[in-house]
Amino acid sequence: MGDAVIDRGKTDLASHDGRDDLIAGLSAVRVWGTLGWHDIRQRYRRSVLGPFWFTLSTAIMVVVLGALYSELLHQDIHEYLPYLAIGLVVWGFISSVANEACSAFIGAGYLIKQIRIPLTVHICRIVWRNFVILLHSLPVVVALIVFLGRSPSIEFLLVPLALFLLFMQGVWLSVVLGVLCTRFRDIQPIVANLIQVAFFFTPVMWSPEVLKSRAWVAQYNPLYHLIELVRAPLMGRPLQWESWAWSIGMLVVGFAFAHLLMRRTRNRVPYWL
Repeated sequence: MGDAVIDRGKTDLASHDGRDDLIAGLSAVRVWGTLGWHDIRQRYRRSVLGPFWFTLSTAIMVVVLGALYSELLHQDIHEYLPYLAIGLVVWGFISSVANEACSAFIGAGYLIKQIRIPLTVHICRIVWRNFVILLHSLPVVVALIVFLGRSPSIEFLLVPLALFLLFMQGVWLSVVLGVLCTRFRDIQPIVANLIQVAFFFTPVMWSPEVLKSRAWVAQYNPLYHLIELVRAPLMGRPLQWESWAWSIGMLVVGFAFAHLLMRRTRNRVPYWL
């Protein structure tokens, strides 16, 4: 099915190079959208719950860890459970995208060698399928927030924009990791280990307030701001200008770097596979 989808759209995607690969790839929504959805259907084929298994596992983890750490950290469970749930869901998206991006071009090597389409299509395919899983879990988080007595505030309207920025962050990050890991295969295990370590240094299960005078550790953590971009409006917190500034700044710098990297390496990637 994947080859058929690409064959139907490859005529429109054939004329591109490293200078416009990002734009051409992002524009091919029908191609990477269909491929990403096909990946999800194949992964959960013959499964009753399908991608909702991720939602169920997240719900179980939130309830167990929430009950435990709310006592250890002396947090109000009505405040802590939504905080933890949103953090785990967004972190799951970030970590999955980063880990899968390392093998994005390697896994699609047979397509890259045979069909000339933007490399960014393979990147968006990965980001999209993980984004769909994220969207499966967020309604459960919203239901949990309402169940605990919170009602959506005006800040909730910022959630779609925050999710869009999160998706685009995943695209540029995946382009960079995809290219570097294809050229230098040792980077992939390094990224996997860094993601594990970063989890403990990022306010996913704990809040910056517990650090007191060392709260700057969280404030200068870009991953914290990506999570807070979604968590703050969902929990009805005031607009966090620092998080939006960090996120937009990272997006601009990240895409500039990804464009430069793609422009220099676009034609070399097939030879590295």
